[in-house]
Amino acid sequence: MEFPTSEFWNYSNQIWSLPEVENNCLELQNQHDLNVNLLLYCCWLGDKQLRLDNEQIKTLISAAEPWETVIKPLRCSRNMMKQHLIAMPADLIDQTIKNISEMELNAERMEQMSLEKALNLVQLTTSDGESIIECSLHNLKCYVEYMGEQSAESIDSQLGQLLNNLYQDEEAVQIALMSCMAN
Repeated sequence: MEFPTSEFWNYSNQIWSLPEVENNCLELQNQHDLNVNLLLYCCWLGDKQLRLDNEQIKTLISAAEPWETVIKPLRCSRNMMKQHLIAMPADLIDQTIKNISEMELNAERMEQMSLEKALNLVQLTTSDGESIIECSLHNLKCYVEYMGEQSAESIDSQLGQLLNNLYQDEEAVQIALMSCMAN
């Protein structure tokens, strides 16, 4: 399938390959029902030193929702296949998992295209002297809190791990987390 060039998709592929970023995002998805593409989007904008607010998070969630109705059943089906919970000939399992994975990845990419077009980046608030780590953390916290997740130590720790694996600067991440908690 041919897709148009996407800066967000390219960014996502680049950071997804960093050690532990995939695991961090999947833990946040599985433990807190957060959308991986929205987590990546928050970091992408933070990397551009752009800040999101609650209204923009709401817009992004609305853009992602239709795609989540496609992606979640594909993910569930793929996981059931991997666990051999669906009866089928053994010689078809691997190819079926591969086909479902490809459909899921295509839907993820289309969801990212929807997110990329949902907001006009020129109209977003630029940071006022904040680092990309601080901007990314702000965006992630805004999303997490909008989703009703309390700013508990466990989720803050998971966000910190994600940012540390993304930016490889544990000290700056800890300072950003402490600053964010103080506000």
